[in-house]
Amino acid sequence: MHRRGVALIAVLVVAAVMTVVGSLLFVGTLGDLRQTRSTLQAAQARAAAEAGLTYARYAMEVARGDIKAILAPKMNLTANPSTEWVLPEREWPGIASAIQSLLNTGYGSLPPGAVDQGQASLQFTVTRFRGNTKGATAQTYRADYVVVSTGQVGPAKRRAEEKGYFEVQLGRPALSQWLYLVDDAGGQRAFFPTGTVFNGPVHANHNWGFWGRPVFRDVVSTSDDGAWYWSLGRDGCTGGGRVWVRGDSRPPCTVPDFQKGFLRSQPRIDLPTSTLSQQRAALGMDPQDTSTPSAKEICFALGLHNPPSKNCNSNPSVPNGVYLVNDGNNVKGGIYVQGDVDQLVLQATGTGQQVYTFKQGSNTWVITVDYTTNTTAVIKNGAPIGTYTGTPNGPAPLDTGGPTGQIYVTGQIKSLQGPRRTGPLPCGVDYPGSSDNCPDHPPPAQIPPALSKETQLHITAVGAIGITGDLVYECDPTKVSDPGYLATKPRCGLGAGQTLPTVLGVMSQNDHIYIKDSPIKAPDNLYLWGSYLSGASGKGLAVENYSGRGRQGKIRLFGSLIQSAAQLRGTLDGSGRLQSGYISTYDYDLRFADSALAPPNFPTVRVFDVQKVQTTPLSFREF
Repeated sequence: MHRRGVALIAVLVVAAVMTVVGSLLFVGTLGDLRQTRSTLQAAQARAAAEAGLTYARYAMEVARGDIKAILAPKMNLTANPSTEWVLPEREWPGIASAIQSLLNTGYGSLPPGAVDQGQASLQFTVTRFRGNTKGATAQTYRADYVVVSTGQVGPAKRRAEEKGYFEVQLGRPALSQWLYLVDDAGGQRAFFPTGTVFNGPVHANHNWGFWGRPVFRDVVSTSDDGAWYWSLGRDGCTGGGRVWVRGDSRPPCTVPDFQKGFLRSQPRIDLPTSTLSQQRAALGMDPQDTSTPSAKEICFALGLHNPPSKNCNSNPSVPNGVYLVNDGNNVKGGIYVQGDVDQLVLQATGTGQQVYTFKQGSNTWVITVDYTTNTTAVIKNGAPIGTYTGTPNGPAPLDTGGPTGQIYVTGQIKSLQGPRRTGPLPCGVDYPGSSDNCPDHPPPAQIPPALSKETQLHITAVGAIGITGDLVYECDPTKVSDPGYLATKPRCGLGAGQTLPTVLGVMSQNDHIYIKDSPIKAPDNLYLWGSYLSGASGKGLAVENYSGRGRQGKIRLFGSLIQSAAQLRGTLDGSGRLQSGYISTYDYDLRFADSALAPPNFPTVRVFDVQKVQTTPLSFREF
């Protein structure tokens, strides 16, 4: 009995010891779990704080439109930007304070869902807004910033701080930086319907019109306080017709997809009413001088004082014809045409040459630009005129007397096109498209290129310009990083950090740019690359006889379109199907963004604008 008692006591002691040990182990494990959770939350809070700093840099750069709204009323628009600050020095402290308030109010926390766990709040400090560089067409300003980002997950908090500066770049942007820019969008009589897609910035001074669900993937703006929203009477809206709405939609019939917002009551953007700078550029004169060149100046610039029998002082007349501006040995300007052009054909040979063929009456000029040899040869009616050093290409130099990629025509261009197609395209003309509809990029192989890889060209006419064929580049800017594309077009390869230089501008001063119907009819599914500008009152990119020429598919515009008034280019039935003419598609050339690339001597906005905000971080710490 005694032994059983001892054994029982031993068992109880062991059980007690095991209970104590188990309790200790449980308490230790629970502490470890709590410590692990705390460590994990601290790491997540640190990640959220660092994400906040990344977002802060993004916010400073994408707040360009809001920063522009702060700066615009403070600009001295009469200042000489080469010698005076467009933003006066007395305004600098107030600008820093206003930008700081803007960032803290609009970007004070991470957007929902930006991090998997927790949140981050941001505190911006902006100081020492100051001038940095002056220039005739651009200025830059800098400001110092400090951002403190506080990340929190549960009870855990971590802070991260970044110091640096951001630079505000002001300039007169080229009008080509907009995918679509119009003075009067024509919304009282027509609209942009379902199926229209804009993938670049667009602006209308007045009268936007929408129906259905057009898609705008970049910023949309207007100088009006609203827009016309249409109903076709079968889409759920009461009243039908059009209604002026000071908002983003007219549900359920018209709800545009404004992916980056619809900005209203924005500053007006004036269109050019003169081509004098383009004329002077072609003549080898200063393109920044917008005064009218005299007949005497033109006569001397074209070399008409030689031979001596021609006296530019007493008889400075200019006969009709095509002139490569030169000094007898070197190209000294662009190509100047007195009178009308019956036909102008642009052709890229694929071997580093650009060929321009001009027809005027019974005369034909062939101008061959050879980028490999840096020479330009002129032939008239089959007979050589001369070969000159230099190429008429690219923007005019800031001084005078240099070559430029400017063609200037004092009359109209009746037919402008690239080489003829080598065969029919594999495209239908129905819209929405048939199953064999052609791609936008690259263009079908049946369309030969109009512009060589090296060509930077601006074609300007005082009168109308008639387009009768495709105008595309030798190299597709959207494909130059595609190995498969480069395997078939090795000349289109670029070096590290290089941008494809090819660009085209087409501008009429006083009339429409027409898609011609007669005597030469433009083809179905027309490909137009470059920037097209028709700024005279009521003018634009128009389709001749749009309601009577039959159904012709799409005008595939790749680049930008600037016009005074929106033009009707086709007719649709009640279901949105094309009945005659064309329907337009708009595809933005990303190289035009922020005026990083523009056609030579292309018109710019008349006032300074905020072109870019760029951040430079200098230090980082956590605490």
